[in-house]
Amino acid sequence: MFKRCGVVVQPYADARFISRMWTSTLAWLLVLFSVASLVEPLAGPLATSVLMPFALLGSLLALVCVMCMLYAPFAWLLAAVGSSGAAVVRVSSALWIERPGDRRSFSLPSLTSARLSSSGGEVALRTDDGDVIRVRVDDPGDAERLVGAIAAGRARGTWSARLYDDVTPPLRRRLFVGVGALVSLICWSVLDADVALSLGAVTGAAAWVLAALLREGSARRVLVAGSDGLSLRDDAGERFIPFSCIERVDETALGVELVLAGGEELPLTLVPLQLLRDPRETGLSMVLAERRREHLLALLRERSGRGAPEAARAGALLERRGLPAAAWRAALRRLVSESGADYRTAKLTREQALAVLEDGAAPAELRIGAALALSAWRDGQTAERLRIAAEGCASGDVRLALEQAAEGDVDDWMLERALSSASAGPRAVAPRCTLPAA
Repeated sequence: MFKRCGVVVQPYADARFISRMWTSTLAWLLVLFSVASLVEPLAGPLATSVLMPFALLGSLLALVCVMCMLYAPFAWLLAAVGSSGAAVVRVSSALWIERPGDRRSFSLPSLTSARLSSSGGEVALRTDDGDVIRVRVDDPGDAERLVGAIAAGRARGTWSARLYDDVTPPLRRRLFVGVGALVSLICWSVLDADVALSLGAVTGAAAWVLAALLREGSARRVLVAGSDGLSLRDDAGERFIPFSCIERVDETALGVELVLAGGEELPLTLVPLQLLRDPRETGLSMVLAERRREHLLALLRERSGRGAPEAARAGALLERRGLPAAAWRAALRRLVSESGADYRTAKLTREQALAVLEDGAAPAELRIGAALALSAWRDGQTAERLRIAAEGCASGDVRLALEQAAEGDVDDWMLERALSSASAGPRAVAPRCTLPAA
């Protein structure tokens, strides 16, 4: 929690969205015009009916384009002025800007840049979408404390950060320009040279703009660290890495490098190369990136290879042993019931089940089984520890399974999905990396 101070929020993300929509609709208009110009001489007497859909779609795109063109200057002006006033700045699960009657939040991984003013009295935080949050501070020490809190902040029991790849995207721009050239050649064979060249130029320009838009909206990778392991997420899906699969953690100039079971080396870049290329982007931006790297290193060294002795002793009681999901649930209920405990039956205590549940290094099967067993206890303390354990999972499938198990039941499909994602299948780490038996 930081004291009440002057804050200015500049929503440049909205202005950039309007500008991208304007550019995109204009590009599609050019593409539509190119296609219509190509179809018209081939349609002959049916040209009017064939071109009618093009005209309707073009009218709609033109309307959207004009509206975005008229609104874009106002959006940029509103973003430049921003909303200012005294506010409470709080860092918890997100960066919160709280004013009377107004409460805004910015996710911690989205805060990728920080800059201290030349006078040292203002911190400018920038999100990856372009929003800028300007916070007045009394001294540079407050600025570093704010950046440190952002770097170490957690959301729902997990810590996350943006990952950077210094890899040139696939040849999308050249591909689209090549398509424009191909259209020009096709038109050359059926139309006059001047018409073909004009269509090729229009299509090439539209392709260039579309390629630029695709590159700007490229997938963003996010690293999520929980009690059970690491999750690498992007638009293509999730890759989950249990801590038990990490054999070595090495510090690099731009982040950390993991050596996984089987010899795979996995670099995680937390410091964007832009900070090293542009001297103006050093300072607080570098402090933010370095703090995130230090936090990840400490977390990995703390949790890699960790295991609870109590969890190992209780693991044999919680193993599924090939039982169908319904039979496994029934066996776990008998395991914790008073009627199921006699001198011939080993009973699972609440403390043993909690030890397995809260041990992030334990296999997902045992943790889900512990959650199913603990659902028999309905006291508030057990329910709270079940909730915290579920929120601390980096694996989305295991987290959902634990949340369902806390209610006393797990959907069979979700159970199988959680177990497969944590141990095998295309979403797991690698076929060579298997979870150790309890």
